[in-house]
Amino acid sequence: MCTLTWTRARGEATGREGYRLWFNRDELRSRGPEVPPRVEETASGLRYVAPADSDAGGTWIAANELGITVALLNGYRSSRGEPRDQWTSRGHLVRELAGIRSLNDAWRRLSPERLRPFRPLVLAILTPDRPALIARWDGQDVSLDPRGQRQLPVTSSSYEQSEVQVRRRALFAEMVRTDPGSGEPVEASELEAFQRWTPEAGADAFSPSMSRVDSATRSQCRVEVTVSDVTFAYTPGPPHEADPLSPLQLPRRPAFPA
Repeated sequence: MCTLTWTRARGEATGREGYRLWFNRDELRSRGPEVPPRVEETASGLRYVAPADSDAGGTWIAANELGITVALLNGYRSSRGEPRDQWTSRGHLVRELAGIRSLNDAWRRLSPERLRPFRPLVLAILTPDRPALIARWDGQDVSLDPRGQRQLPVTSSSYEQSEVQVRRRALFAEMVRTDPGSGEPVEASELEAFQRWTPEAGADAFSPSMSRVDSATRSQCRVEVTVSDVTFAYTPGPPHEADPLSPLQLPRRPAFPA
């Protein structure tokens, strides 16, 4: 259960060399507390910022110093894969992909053979200067969409998945203007408002900042990539009622060859 949006509208600080991204993480209330984001380093020496899941040790989002963000949503549709006794936590895939240096690198890693240890999932991968890549793994096949903005807002839910998607996309269409050519949102403040939205009667299962008896929006992560920096802001709680912690920042490194 999550909601993901982003923009790289012209005229803002990000321009063509960056983007702004919001990720609401919806999770069961029974899961352990989240570990706030910190700066970590891959085996190859690439630094990245990520929060952590205290239950499994993985993460749902990571932004590295090249300005590449990897975000994970669970796939709640019926799996087409073979039954397994044990699965690898999907959050560990995000940590692995935190070390990618280009979209080409991501394409090479997202094969059915590599994803077979994981339950169904959705991955969004953003780089500073190319359209987002959306990968959907159903347990058997991988579909890769190189123009992921056409799928905005990207959502998932363990409860009434289809209805949640319909309701959130209708709200998105009502609140967020998009560029007729690219399909990307044109105003960051509209995305900010969308990700915080709840009904006047209070958060419910269908709102972007949601609440049910057994689950709720546990946090919001906001990533801003500019020509010079990668800034990661974390809100420890539903964004309609919690305040963000002080953001973490990495100087942005030049891109590596693809």
